[in-house]
Amino acid sequence: MNGFFVAGTDTDAGKTIVTAALVRQMRMQGIDAVPMKPVQTGGGYTRDGSPISPDFDVYCSASSFLGNGDEIQDMIPLSLSAPCSPHLASRMEGRACDTGLVLAALKRLCVRHDLVIAEGAGGINVPLSETLTSLDLIKEMGLPIILVIRNVLGCINHALNTIQVLRLHKVPILGAVMTETSSPQVCDTFILEDNPRIISLTGDIPILGNLPFIEKAHPGTEPFWEALDVYMSGIADALFKKAAKTAMDRPGQSTHNT
Repeated sequence: MNGFFVAGTDTDAGKTIVTAALVRQMRMQGIDAVPMKPVQTGGGYTRDGSPISPDFDVYCSASSFLGNGDEIQDMIPLSLSAPCSPHLASRMEGRACDTGLVLAALKRLCVRHDLVIAEGAGGINVPLSETLTSLDLIKEMGLPIILVIRNVLGCINHALNTIQVLRLHKVPILGAVMTETSSPQVCDTFILEDNPRIISLTGDIPILGNLPFIEKAHPGTEPFWEALDVYMSGIADALFKKAAKTAMDRPGQSTHNT
């Protein structure tokens, strides 16, 4: 599979922004990259059956990406109305979180495009049903992880626990992106500066970069994305170098299929 899976340490870690910004960077570099939201909650469907996805709207605002009807169905293969955990949203609607539907959509996107960047729902242990978790879906999709860590007091524990679980299940991690989702206080600065260092050291994981809080631009607007471009270009370069090395380290794999 030619793609990445953007996973977070918790809800509101900044996964959607990172996914949208990565798609934007790849497309700016001439790479046919597309986003995917395998399981959307707080969405649903229109009367004509088109999926509703607030996250997909953010992706489009970043890169002006417009797919046709079939493509959008594959990019949002499952959209649930209730804004809660997928297991509860699907139970409330009487629908199953069909991983087969997601995998088939992923395969079609991978055939048609250079790169698929999929965003998870919540943290990696979020339940999709009574028996399945997001981690189960990640393993089935077979994409390496980009871990998004919200840089706040307490994130060290969340990050290290997530890294340990992913490694226990032999899920490859390409690196982490630190995010600041709110304006930092002066007293927090020393914490925010040390969090990436200690997570990288104790978690043995590369920090691909940091996305600071953008003070003067409204999220989703072009000035906002332009401000993030300064940071995302370096993250995209670091990601490609790591992905290429990972591919070369696997016998019989090419750098295209990272």
